[in-house]
Amino acid sequence: MNKKKFILFPLLAFVLSSCLFDTDDEGLSNWLSDQGMPSSYKVQTVTIGDLNPLSAEVYRDTLPKSAWRRGVFGAANGISYDAVFEFALDSAYLDTLTSSNSAKSYLHLSLFDSYYDDYYVPSNFFPIKEKLKFNVSWILSEKLSKSEFDTLGNASSDSAWSHELESWNAKNSADTTISVSIDKKDTLLLKLHMPQALVDELHKSKGNRRLQLRLSAPDAKYIYRFYGAGSVAYYPQLILVGQDKKDFPKTYKPTRAVNIYSSHETCSDCLVMHGGGYDSLLVEFPSKPILKALSDFYGDEFPYTVGDSNDVRQAVVMAVVTFSRDDSKGSQEMKLPIFVQAGSFVDSADTSVLYWESFTAKMNKSKIELVGHPNVVFYPGDSLSLQVTYGLRDFINRASDGRTFKMVLRFNHSLIFDKETNLYDHAVNETDTIRLANGDSIMVAKGDSLQVIKSDVDYARYDFSTIKSKPATLKLWLASKRGEE
Repeated sequence: MNKKKFILFPLLAFVLSSCLFDTDDEGLSNWLSDQGMPSSYKVQTVTIGDLNPLSAEVYRDTLPKSAWRRGVFGAANGISYDAVFEFALDSAYLDTLTSSNSAKSYLHLSLFDSYYDDYYVPSNFFPIKEKLKFNVSWILSEKLSKSEFDTLGNASSDSAWSHELESWNAKNSADTTISVSIDKKDTLLLKLHMPQALVDELHKSKGNRRLQLRLSAPDAKYIYRFYGAGSVAYYPQLILVGQDKKDFPKTYKPTRAVNIYSSHETCSDCLVMHGGGYDSLLVEFPSKPILKALSDFYGDEFPYTVGDSNDVRQAVVMAVVTFSRDDSKGSQEMKLPIFVQAGSFVDSADTSVLYWESFTAKMNKSKIELVGHPNVVFYPGDSLSLQVTYGLRDFINRASDGRTFKMVLRFNHSLIFDKETNLYDHAVNETDTIRLANGDSIMVAKGDSLQVIKSDVDYARYDFSTIKSKPATLKLWLASKRGEE
């Protein structure tokens, strides 16, 4: 068997949708035509039950993520986020600060008031009232040349600086704890008094400097969202104040900002994924039961081993894997169903490429309106159905090289209306009281625009260990190219 390279491609064409397929003749004919397949193809289904994975593992993209537009700090459901800011402190002001009698410094953070006022969020989750303890750490550079100073912030936050932050080494500073109270009734602007050790270090500094400031609140009860460095009016502000006969402040905005993700999970064998943490679950299935079911169904050899060994006698119109699930081991913030995004692998120039499923199949709207979407967790039921059409189509055509079938799961956004088949915001036709997926109800007026999918991710925790203990089911819709069919 040829060895394959393994590459994760970014999101290619992902559109949220249901994983069900309408099999009425007209709908099927239209769908085949849209896919470039003759509508005369005979479409048949094959179901493979008791499909046990060869392996399943969670892996994490641990590099810091940009907080340019939005940032977070705090902790929830087994994860915590630190916020790291970079400031370019100019020599002219630091010389002035050094000559003052004393100094002080603050960091201002503006929380997302629109998020905390959102009526889609559960009624029992807000208002927030909490006393936070921040751990503050910093790295202040030596003097920088003008060229070094002018290029600060040029490197993207997910490249050079991100790798640098993986080994945070605050050798020039001391970790310090500060306290602040958050009360939604009072204000969502946090004024953080910077530690005296940092102020003293800045007070005696001269020349152009680079300040990297790290905030963490590992004991917080919530994840807090703040305006990132790219927000026009509400970006984080570092305020340095020289004190002489009168204050002379200077305000700095970040050159860049990122969030650093940390997991506090202790179970090494559990398949725990976190929303907001860029966790992915890779599941690998054996080829033998899939190929045997196809051989039994068609009554001939599978896989095909003639010519270039690509078996193209049938095309996979759609493929759906259904897993058992158990929501009881999960925990979340917003109490809304969460979409699970699926990806599968295709061969491209001897490289295994991950395609996130586009879910362009026609939805079974009547069933969704009755029982809800099948590809969500934190929702009544005990199963999770995901499309893997790209990967199964490629797998069947190339199975002769002995490859296994692999798929990837990742959390996406929350679903506000669980039985809504229009997955984009839409206008309300008449005044009514509408039930949300979390059980709350809201009053909407004619002409209002309903948000169908939550724009913010839920920092949830979910244990998919049932994938290892309970078999999955694979259902294939196949357009046959055999003989006269």
